[in-house]
Amino acid sequence: MAKQWSKNEKINIIEESKKIGITNAALKYDVSTSTVKRWKAEFKTKGEGVLEWGNGIQTKRSIKKFKSHDWIFKDPVDMTTEELR
Repeated sequence: MAKQWSKNEKINIIEESKKIGITNAALKYDVSTSTVKRWKAEFKTKGEGVLEWGNGIQTKRSIKKFKSHDWIFKDPVDMTTEELR
């Protein structure tokens, strides 16, 4: 399982990436460069509140994906023909 970074840790990594570059900061903290880039973009557009666990873009995508499969929890008697397929 991937490490869960706190908001303060993310901010420190973002600040470090400004000083030494994204690639070097990613190597130093053992996190992917794409993750650092995503954190920087989210922080720039939405502020530090988005860096709290569960507030990021990826979490919101997962929630949408999960909601689209809510039929999994239905009783087969209550399902439409399309859901049964």
